[in-house]
Formats: sequence, C-alpha cells, structure tokens
Amino acid sequence: MSEVTLRQLEYFAAIAETQSLSEAAQRCSVSQGAVSLALGQLENAVGATLVIRRRGRGVSLTPEGQVVATRARQVTDQIVDLASAVDLVHGALSGRLTIGVFSTLAMHVIPPLVEWFTQRHPRVDLDFLEGSGPEVQEAMLTGKLQLCVVYEAQLLPDCTAEILRRTKRQAVFGLGHPLAAHPMVTLAELGAYPAILMDEEPALQRTLEEFARAGVEPDIRWRSASVQAIQNVVGRNLAYSLLMQPTPVSPEGRPLVFRPLAGNMPDNSVTAALPAHVIRSAIVEESLRALREHWRQPARLAGEDQPSPS
Repeated sequence: MSEVTLRQLEYFAAIAETQSLSEAAQRCSVSQGAVSLALGQLENAVGATLVIRRRGRGVSLTPEGQVVATRARQVTDQIVDLASAVDLVHGALSGRLTIGVFSTLAMHVIPPLVEWFTQRHPRVDLDFLEGSGPEVQEAMLTGKLQLCVVYEAQLLPDCTAEILRRTKRQAVFGLGHPLAAHPMVTLAELGAYPAILMDEEPALQRTLEEFARAGVEPDIRWRSASVQAIQNVVGRNLAYSLLMQPTPVSPEGRPLVFRPLAGNMPDNSVTAALPAHVIRSAIVEESLRALREHWRQPARLAGEDQPSPS
C-alpha cells in the first residue's frame, strides 16, 4: 500500500462531511484540483474507490469510503487535539467541535454549550446538527461529528455512552387539569382524559407499550414532534402529555404541572454518545465537562445500577 498522508486524510474528512469536492476545498482553503488529486492518491493508497461522483449533486461515500471517513476524522481530530492540548496548558482551547443533538433536547443542550465555549474558549468553532437519535449518531459514526446528546433508549450498538442526567417520563398538565393536584398519577387515571403525545420513535412506541401492559387504552387526540407545541396545547388545558424534561411554563407562558407516574417506570436518561473505542480529545472532554456542569451530575456509564435523583 502506498503512503497515506495526513493531508489526504484531512481533505477526505472534509469531503465526507460536506459531500462535495468544491465545499471541501473551500473548507481546507485549497483548490478543488488539490482535493481531487489527494482523493485519487488516497484511493490508490488504500486500493478502493471511496466516493461516487454524481454530476451536479456532489459525491456520496462508498461503504469503503464510510469506513475510511470515520478513521480519517479520528486521526485528524487527534492531530488537532495536539494543538488543543498545548492551548489547554494556557487555559484555552481552539479547533472545531461539531455536536449532534436529538431535536427535542436541543433547547436544553445548545444554549449552555454556546455560553460555556463563548465565555471560556472563544477560539473553538462550535457547530450543531439536530435530528433524530439514529440520524445524529450515524453522522457521528461516519466522522461528521465528535459526539451526540441523545436519550439512552436511542443508543446505537457502535456507540458508547455516558449518562448526563437520569430522567423518566412524567405526566404534564395545565394548571386547571383535574389530575394536576394529584402528587402521582397512574396510567389508568390518564386513560380517562385526552392526550397529545410525542410523535417520535422510540418514545411513542414505548408509551403505547406501557399503556398496553397496564391494560389501558389511551385517548390520543393529537400527536406532534414539537415539544413546544405539546407544551402549549397542555398549557391551554386541552390535553395532558408525557414528557421527559420538566419546565414550569409553556412557551406561551401558561403554567405546567409535572407529576411522576406510578409504577416501575423505566429510566430513559440523557446521555452523551461517542464512537466506541475512540480516544476522547481535549475538546470533547471539555464539552462533556460543560454538559455535566449544566446538569450538575457526575459522569456515569450507561447501564450502571444507580438510583434516580430525588
């Protein structure tokens, strides 16, 4: 096999992320010809076609390209981390950090991270990709992201996870709902009232399975993939819902009341997902530190048998 250079890996990581030779060239501040040449050299070195060129539509990675892209991103991140490690001696970090966030967690994850890096490490180029749990993790596993924040139930097999906050779904009501005064509610009690539920998997399927095990037929009037929309409907006393993250008021400013569910309801903790067997860079460790501080909970591995906070 011919020699593989760091420059080839840097250019290919940019190609994999942008899905475009021209955009990769802009990102790396070189000509498109230089990127194309490096790609050809890398393909010759590894003995495989890494991308399929699509006229007018950029490029797509072959299966071999996806594997190389993941390795290329890991190598380039570790090279960048050498500079970050030196910066860290002086109390600062620099470099590029891209984090995937499950869409319903974005409001809880993005603001504290933006504040943390703006105040402490302004030389970090911070970016986010929002989407479903599987989508953002797949992007991470192909080298486009360094880590993701998702729920534990969404974890993919090739990811390791660190629990950031132990959470369970709770029933949420408007202030005038008949069940709002109860300290705890059962699924049977909920079955008598209209519901608006999260239209996201696996949350919806897990909810329906829990109702089925309890022998309850929920009155699902509406579904939505927007937490804010659900909170506003609940705040207007039009339905109850089941949500993970408590908040005192809806986006419209109406009071919300969260109540625990009776019974042995499973945890579905907020987790930081990372590619398995990958050394964490200084910049990734700093993002985890920021997230732990935000939720004020020490690092824990997913699956540990620990009690939920009171």
